[in-house]
Amino acid sequence: MKVKQLELDLWDVISTARQTPEDANFLMVFKLLDLTLIDLDTQSQLRIAGDAVSQITDLFCDRSNFLFEELHSRAVKGEPIMADDAFERYVRQSMVVDFEQFIEPLQSLPRKISEQAKTGNSIVGEIDKEVLIQALEQESLLSLEEKFERAISTAHAEDVSSWIEAISHCITNNSSPMRLIDLQKALKLPIVETWLGLLLGDFKLEQRGRFYDSREIWIS
Repeated sequence: MKVKQLELDLWDVISTARQTPEDANFLMVFKLLDLTLIDLDTQSQLRIAGDAVSQITDLFCDRSNFLFEELHSRAVKGEPIMADDAFERYVRQSMVVDFEQFIEPLQSLPRKISEQAKTGNSIVGEIDKEVLIQALEQESLLSLEEKFERAISTAHAEDVSSWIEAISHCITNNSSPMRLIDLQKALKLPIVETWLGLLLGDFKLEQRGRFYDSREIWIS
């Protein structure tokens, strides 16, 4: 019963493959044929094998005709479309050549001594370690107020009083309040000096526009 079922399965597989020969799986057909012939006597093996080979041959012809027709139809429209990997084994993708054996070692070149080093006019000098540590400790011991006072004293050293006087004179001679950008143009001072004079002088600053809009800062 099992042998008969295998034979029926074989004919069904071949018949189904004949309907779509382009998708035929010949390997599966041959494996099923081998299983069908295992338990048969010699006469039955020859009969079934002969019929199977005949039908498989027809199946192969059908598949070949289909493929040739497809290639022909593509050739009529244009060149046949090949898969991306169709010619990979025929085309060299890369090549590596080792030239290490042909390269001689580079001899060390003499270093060029700069003119400054020759004359000995170097500005680099040694600083005593203890002196450096003491200076750093004094800097770190300064309080926030002392640092602020130092910054203010530095600002006064830049003649801030003359900036404040110029700002006051400009505001007095023009309509008050006055925009920051107009004040700077009238004074012809850099924005840093103008701003520092406003902060250290007795002036009123008002922001009328957006927070970061310097065009809407008014001074009175």
